[in-house]
Amino acid sequence: MENKKHVFWQAFFVTMLFFLVGLVLGVYLEQLRSDDLSTTFYDSEVSLYDSFALGKFIDSNITLCEDLKEASINFADKIYLEAKELERFDDKSKLTESMKSIHRKYDLLRTLLWINVIDLKKKCADMNSIVYFYIYDTENIETKSKQIVWERILNDLKEKKGNEFFLIPIAVDQEIESLNYLLGFYNVDEFPAVLINEKDVLYEHKTTEEIGDYLN
Repeated sequence: MENKKHVFWQAFFVTMLFFLVGLVLGVYLEQLRSDDLSTTFYDSEVSLYDSFALGKFIDSNITLCEDLKEASINFADKIYLEAKELERFDDKSKLTESMKSIHRKYDLLRTLLWINVIDLKKKCADMNSIVYFYIYDTENIETKSKQIVWERILNDLKEKKGNEFFLIPIAVDQEIESLNYLLGFYNVDEFPAVLINEKDVLYEHKTTEEIGDYLN
């Protein structure tokens, strides 16, 4: 009997050891992912500020407008892809709140990009933007389903139209005051929603062709 107890406690301690090692390793790997995403975020932040600075030089220089348009669209595409990558990391992040914090920083970055695009469109003609507003932290099945469909539609439109427009996805449930102000200013009060050129708000799904008709 004593021998059986001894074996039991040995097995228990070995199991706990593996559990703790796995837990520590999981936290360590998530921290590595978090560090990588933080580095990517700061790189994107620098690119955005560079875009702000370049925009200050715009006057009536059409060539500069074209250069800035291309650079800004490339940057918008870059952080759009980073956002999709971040969503994949979110699904794996169960141990800490670090990913949620990074996601919030990205949504602020995308809000600043949108503000910059609004300003650029006042100075340069023929610039289109589509801002997609969604709920990041939701358990509502209907909302999730609508967002999945919107994402597919906008992905398809981006593949077809390429650099003809800015595509900026922003989560609305991140307590970003500047974003809340803009949502109120443009009368966007349901989510998910798509705002095209700060004029047309879409709540119901449209085909890529129908959305394309809204672009200049």
